[in-house]
Amino acid sequence: MASIILIGLTISLILYRIYKYMFYRPKNFPPGPPRLPYVGSYLFLLLLNRKEIHKGVLWLTKWYKSKTIGLYVAGAPTIICNDYEGTKEILTRSEFDGRPDIFLARMRDPKMNRRGIFFVEGPFWKDQRRFTLRHLRDYGFGRRFAELEIEVRDEICLFLDILRNGPKYPHEHKIMKNGYVLVPDIFFASMSNAFLKILSGEKFPRSEQGILYETGSAGMQFQKAGDDYGKLLSVVPWIRHIFPEKSDYVNLRDGNEGLYKFIKLIVDKHVETFDNSHERNFIDLYIREMKAQQEEGIKNPVFHYEQLILICVDFFFPALTAVPVTIGFLIQRLLLQPEILIKMQKEIDEVVGRGRLPELDDRINLPYVEATIREIMRLETLVPSAIPHKAVVDTKLLGYDVPEGAFVVPGLYAFHMDPKLWGDPEVFRPERFIGEDGKLSLKLDKSLPFGAGKRLCAGETFARNTLFLMISALAQNFNIRQPPNDKLPDLSKTICGLITLPPQFWIKFEPR
Repeated sequence: MASIILIGLTISLILYRIYKYMFYRPKNFPPGPPRLPYVGSYLFLLLLNRKEIHKGVLWLTKWYKSKTIGLYVAGAPTIICNDYEGTKEILTRSEFDGRPDIFLARMRDPKMNRRGIFFVEGPFWKDQRRFTLRHLRDYGFGRRFAELEIEVRDEICLFLDILRNGPKYPHEHKIMKNGYVLVPDIFFASMSNAFLKILSGEKFPRSEQGILYETGSAGMQFQKAGDDYGKLLSVVPWIRHIFPEKSDYVNLRDGNEGLYKFIKLIVDKHVETFDNSHERNFIDLYIREMKAQQEEGIKNPVFHYEQLILICVDFFFPALTAVPVTIGFLIQRLLLQPEILIKMQKEIDEVVGRGRLPELDDRINLPYVEATIREIMRLETLVPSAIPHKAVVDTKLLGYDVPEGAFVVPGLYAFHMDPKLWGDPEVFRPERFIGEDGKLSLKLDKSLPFGAGKRLCAGETFARNTLFLMISALAQNFNIRQPPNDKLPDLSKTICGLITLPPQFWIKFEPR
């Protein structure tokens, strides 16, 4: 009898400990799902929506009747805000400027260190970000710069010529067939080449742009293989040893290696030809700092070779993939709603005409074109949950307690699709950003496709400018046509990885 009682007590204690572990929540923590060993609440998110985890979180907001959800990512308490107020607080308050230490961030570096700008934190992040932005601005990044606009326009002119006259080199034949081009791949070279001019002072001539298309494909492979929360690998990284392919570790590794190898090639060339008396570009300026620390004998230098490579990767990556993906999403929408392209063309014809390409000075007089670009960035939120932030001190958020070290996730997709804020958020309607006076109204645009605060995407100005110049040039010069037997785009087939992206598709740019 005593043994039965003892067994019963033991089982009860075990069940109690399991229950307490699964349902324990920090004091004054938001409502949310239970957790499991190792994976935390991540498994429940996968069960709710494996393809688009941010939509699984939206389901939780309805279930718990709260826009703010609390759960665990592995062992870390995590708060996710799915409204404008909470998202804005996460993005703009310095208490949330930290970054989680996740495997996805470390695997980018051959030595498994956190490097670059996106995934680092603290004084190191601040110093490296400040140095990078200050010196990149000298070459036109992050501001209006006439020489850069000329470089971008030259790339666009070359691109328009390729569309009109067809492929010339072997690498072009892979993405251009029978008058049709592969989207978004066709945009890799022109967009990345424009940014390389800022970064390294050089561009790849058309005959050598095959490497840009290969690097773009590697970048897309890396993007597709992740998810909103850094993939299961970031929760249980040892799973890569058991399921290297099913865990997408192989895709992430190979995609990252393609990016890293390309930037390393450029950096190595600059290291070999470095002349301290003649600084050619940002990379040279960084190398100068590296050599100065070496001469001083600093044991733990903050300026070093691997950090330079990943800084360049972080700034190059969006130009390489995010801008082409955004254009790809817009082309899909124009196929579904051709009247929008007609309105864009009418506005361009009246303001710019056909004798020259649109310029940045034309933007104020092309409100519908600019509104269309802003609307596609709202509707197709490229990074639905941004890159997770981390609380660097104990603090509060929307009345809830946030312990130091907790992950905090801004739900960009959720508030971009909030009916209370937008009325008809699922409708592609550029007019929502145009005021009664017919001009673009920034007051009507509450979207945050690039984030906000100190973690704001540093490439916002470059991306907005290049998107305007490329999209307005395409609308001015071309209509778009699908292959004869193709169906209209199925928006349910959008791929959600580290960013959202459309599946590849073929399209013809037909001269007007």
